Amino acid sequence: MKTGKIYRRFKATSGETVTLRALRWEDLDSCVVFVNDLVGEKKTEPNLGVMVDTRQTGEGEAEWLTNQLTGIEKGNIVSVVADVRGKIVGNSDVTRGPYKDTKRRGYLGIAISKKSRDKGIGLGDDAHPSQGKPKGGTQNHSAGSLRQQPTRDPRVREDRFQTIRSNTKKMLRNSKFIDSIIMTRDL
Repeated sequence: MKTGKIYRRFKATSGETVTLRALRWEDLDSCVVFVNDLVGEKKTEPNLGVMVDTRQTGEGEAEWLTNQLTGIEKGNIVSVVADVRGKIVGNSDVTRGPYKDTKRRGYLGIAISKKSRDKGIGLGDDAHPSQGKPKGGTQNHSAGSLRQQPTRDPRVREDRFQTIRSNTKKMLRNSKFIDSIIMTRDL
């Protein structure tokens, strides 16, 4: 996978043109805005599955972006961003397990901005990193979700992933424990 590679363009249900592509260094400012929007949303929707809990600076996000781009270049990360009018509105990646025994497992992460949800961006794209494999291939992907987090489309669990484990009281957020579930999908 090359940084900045364009996978496809399509029209969202809102009529906006969405470009699905790999991350690139020029995305730094857009990444800061995107993650900070998610952090702000987490404060109003505590069951949102976002783990980042503090606003990010350009410096902090530059470190994250450097790690992502290095992982892409080395073939350890498959990353797809959804770009609308030059702004990142979604990010999804599969990160290869770090050890010899876990390299065949990919860890899936997905985030879509509130303004861009329910427009066909997340589920409808066939360039989704769950369809791709880091160099050397992964044989299954796993994803975590908060049990209370609403599923935007039931096909995510029914067709694509099987729930394999529940972690009770995984997180303490706003003085309430939240359970999480682990889902997996064999490729």
